[in-house]
Amino acid sequence: MSPVPGTKSADAFLSTAWLAAGRSLERPPAGVRDTVSLRLEITDPPPGAPAAVDVAVDLAAGRLGVAAAAGEPPGLRIALPHAAARALLLGSPQERAGVFERGDVRAVGNFSLLFFVDAALRRDGSGHVAALRAAAGLPAPARPQRPSAEPAGAEAAEAVEHARETLPGTVREIEREVGTSTPGAQLHVSLDGVTLADAGLGEARPGVAMTHRSLPLWYCCAKPLLSAALGRLWEAGVYDPYLPVAHYLPAFGRAGKESVTSMDLLTHTGPLPTGDDPLHGVVAGPDDERLGRALGVTVPPWSRRAAGVNYSQWWAWFVLARILPVADGREYRPYVEQEILGPCGMADTRVHLTPEDFAAFGDRLPLIHVSNPGSAPQPTHWWSTEAATTRCIPGVNTRGPLSDLGRFLTMMLRGGDAPGGRVLSPTTVAALTARHRTGLRDRYGNADWGMGFRLECRHLGEEFTSFGTHTSPRSYGHDGLWTAVAFADPDAGLTVAVHLNGKVAHERHRERILRIADAVYRDLRLC
Repeated sequence: MSPVPGTKSADAFLSTAWLAAGRSLERPPAGVRDTVSLRLEITDPPPGAPAAVDVAVDLAAGRLGVAAAAGEPPGLRIALPHAAARALLLGSPQERAGVFERGDVRAVGNFSLLFFVDAALRRDGSGHVAALRAAAGLPAPARPQRPSAEPAGAEAAEAVEHARETLPGTVREIEREVGTSTPGAQLHVSLDGVTLADAGLGEARPGVAMTHRSLPLWYCCAKPLLSAALGRLWEAGVYDPYLPVAHYLPAFGRAGKESVTSMDLLTHTGPLPTGDDPLHGVVAGPDDERLGRALGVTVPPWSRRAAGVNYSQWWAWFVLARILPVADGREYRPYVEQEILGPCGMADTRVHLTPEDFAAFGDRLPLIHVSNPGSAPQPTHWWSTEAATTRCIPGVNTRGPLSDLGRFLTMMLRGGDAPGGRVLSPTTVAALTARHRTGLRDRYGNADWGMGFRLECRHLGEEFTSFGTHTSPRSYGHDGLWTAVAFADPDAGLTVAVHLNGKVAHERHRERILRIADAVYRDLRLC
């Protein structure tokens, strides 16, 4: 990010003059939901620059407020070098994504808000980002030309028509969202092991059609893969989820984590609140940095008897995956490929990409888009760079067509039996999907939980509906950070997987997913 010749140096960022330019802009409204506040703590401030700045981003209008930090910090705090802070606020989408691939950034708080901040900065509806770039002496980033839309092809179009014939109401509900809350979608539905729909609609990335062969990011819908892997080790007698994690990973048994078990982590009742996830700043960073933070993190005082819901997006799964080589000798990726993906016939799924995969798959890799209030979905480069896609981030970074996710869920419905051989015993499937966490709730509608599986909890109240208003209480699966859901209903013999590559706020996403899932049951007369 070089300054324009003859203009101010890029070191003008956070200077007295630059902050004055920021004060001259109309500030975002404070204390309203559409304004996200964060504090950037600069680890190497240049002479004369503040050591911390408060930033307010108006998600709706795109206004950007910056000032030297004062008073109590907001809920989201990021410690990072000066150059990384400049990239985060004023850089291109690719540069913003790269901030969290460096290895020298720490974040505390609601990290997921950064998706929406990224979309607001990219759109720059108020022109504030452009003004602050100019004040820092930075050139305007090149606006990519939108490529002409390419047709999906005959095979993909035929897949959509088949889905429309079989599940007309479901496809209508998805088409309501395509072009509004999301640029594209992928759907897979099977009943008693027979595929009824396997189709893609809309766009995977600008100008590129989403098809049934696209490889969307599963986000947390990938977490059950690790649950199944640990279940296999449990069957083999080389792993016990009720033993402390430190029994397998001695380096974990420090700083208040001595008694934490795998079951605590699998049910998201461990001692570390979501906002304190030590991998927030380096989730796609270097392996050694992530490992050191994950094993060495200090946790607050904790009692299992007083445990609450502490959902772990990545920290717990990163730790749990380290048990595999200790118990079996194989790392997470080869173990899952050989013992789960292979037998299930999930040939197109990648636990994480290799550099060769990244080059070969190209446009088959959808971009996540983010919708802020009143604006069209904006493409983001989070989780789409080569550095991010090729990192092993267990439970998050898996990519594959939803037909493969359907194959995994069908294996579970069949008591662990897969076309390529048995993956799990029926007893283990029952144990993984049993109610191990009960009596706990969170504000996102999560309640009872299995061993890494979300469970249907509608019986606890409408607000705890997990998958749909017609799913049976025995249903299990997972969702993926306001983009996806995948579940199996044993009573109906049904598997459903939906991916929408447009991320929206939690309430909006929940509403659209429940409508789509309910439409499946109506179309199949399973209500």
